[in-house]
Amino acid sequence: MNCHLIVAASCVLLMIVGCSQSDDRDEEISYLSILMPESLVKYSTLDIASRDNIVKVVEDDASYLGFRIYPGQQRLHGGIRSEVSVDFPYREGDTVVYSWQFKLEDDFTSDQPHNRWWIIGQWHDQPDLTKNETWDTHASLSPPISLCIGEKEGSMMLVMTYGVTREDQPQSTSQAVRINRGKWYRAKTRITWSQSKKGQAKFFLSESDHPSTEEPVIEVEGPNMNNAYQHYFKMGMYRHPDIDTDNCIYLDKLSIFVVNSQ
Repeated sequence: MNCHLIVAASCVLLMIVGCSQSDDRDEEISYLSILMPESLVKYSTLDIASRDNIVKVVEDDASYLGFRIYPGQQRLHGGIRSEVSVDFPYREGDTVVYSWQFKLEDDFTSDQPHNRWWIIGQWHDQPDLTKNETWDTHASLSPPISLCIGEKEGSMMLVMTYGVTREDQPQSTSQAVRINRGKWYRAKTRITWSQSKKGQAKFFLSESDHPSTEEPVIEVEGPNMNNAYQHYFKMGMYRHPDIDTDNCIYLDKLSIFVVNSQ
């Protein structure tokens, strides 16, 4: 299935029914509701530059979203991205489980041999509202936890980068996990949020048509919060601005919940 062809058809439909180009929360909710339960919609927004970055896909009895990045697209928040952002509330010390399904399109073109940074999931710090901080004065930092993709020896790979990024502290990079194009995966990340060594992340991955695995494919420990305020979750694609391929990732069945509250 080719995402940009679906998007083209979707744009024609939008023109026929007369949708305006203005931001419309009701329309945004119509997309978000495909991806997540109503309880998460209120925390969520689409981080897309235009309608060309997203498409609703209906297949048999299933529906899901495609997030697309393409050459020449507009920047958003200073970068090339097509993502959904979820500012799920929790407190430092809580353990939170994030689960979703994803699929790279059948003809997904990687950035080999360069393998410049390409993120499909990230947890990002933000201003601490309890201290009346704002984005105007908040330092621009890399996310303390990211899921990144690349290609090695003909296979798509996924790694997790982990660790606080303030004061230029180095992050760790996990072992690579193989993923296949055109195949649905069930992903789950269990994070204990902490600015101390009590922090932890476990990443579970299995093919959607197989039983869920009980053993994490990635497990890391250590501080994972750049400040004490909740870090928001983003999934989709965010990549190096010089990558010039047309790509799509499909997303479905997002769930987020606290399993151990402080």
